[in-house]
Amino acid sequence: MTSTDIKTVFQRFTSLKVGVIGDFAIDLYFTLQTKTGEISLETDLEVFWGSKPRAFLGAAGNVVQNLVALGVSNIQAIGCVGNDLYGREMQYLFRSLGVQTQYLQVLNSDWDTCLYTKPNQSGKEANRIDFGIANKLDEAVFSDVIIGLEQALGELDVLIINQQFANPLLTENRVTMLNALMARFPKVRFLVDMRDVGKLIQRATLKVNTAELAKFLSIESPEHPDLDWCVRQGNLFREQSGGPLLITRGQAGILYLDDYETQLVEGLSLQGELDTVGAGDTVVATWAACIGAGATPQQALTIANLAAAVTVQKLNQTGTASLSEILALHSIDHSND
Repeated sequence: MTSTDIKTVFQRFTSLKVGVIGDFAIDLYFTLQTKTGEISLETDLEVFWGSKPRAFLGAAGNVVQNLVALGVSNIQAIGCVGNDLYGREMQYLFRSLGVQTQYLQVLNSDWDTCLYTKPNQSGKEANRIDFGIANKLDEAVFSDVIIGLEQALGELDVLIINQQFANPLLTENRVTMLNALMARFPKVRFLVDMRDVGKLIQRATLKVNTAELAKFLSIESPEHPDLDWCVRQGNLFREQSGGPLLITRGQAGILYLDDYETQLVEGLSLQGELDTVGAGDTVVATWAACIGAGATPQQALTIANLAAAVTVQKLNQTGTASLSEILALHSIDHSND
């Protein structure tokens, strides 16, 4: 692809309508100092110091902020958030990005907003304290979520479906309901990224990494899965799911399989320290936007690969990729040809 080709695809993002349903969280980054010499008068324990707190949207929220960075301006967040400290921060971040939240259920009880704390101690991530891990959603509330999703689907071009938590919004039983609902909206493009229950999704495009693919097939993954392994096992999985498959392969690139074609793009050669946290979300958001905007699978792969390469070079943050950053990397990559 040329830079002009990439710009043409991005121009179509402005009119795109994208929904994201699933597990929304906050990523809270801060610097932690444990050797302070300060002793609490109340507990007689050493006091730790925190500084430079920075909050980002995480999990499904990271998909949302990646869409915004790409230039998608019409985004619906569909799911649940607690009426608590972190939930209010999440809603503030959504508002600041212009994300629509009328289908985001705000729960006053029995739901802690999901939070991943990410303390940086001497340049490395220390032990996390996570919130919302034990959440379990009442079926009556989920019925309200589905009603909102059904209303949203009448207006959407693309729906991204996310599952990340051990106790997710979208459980096995709820995926069955989701499959039935998706079948009623054939004009909507569906992209699914579900760590545990993705194998239950029918006919939609499923994004997996090689470890997830092996888990869904109940086989052992090679230490370094080659292309032949990915194609063979990917097509075996597709016989069960009936839908296309998008396989992220780390530095080896990305592979796409459907009934008509097999497309791949090689990973870019990057120098220096890399942070792969959130790179999969970048691929999901970029692929979904490109396909929704009418790009071919090969074009979508190329742009998603560039976007992920931008993201992994951003350290200690839940990174995103913009058009200007993608074009800059594209220019460098082609100058090395």
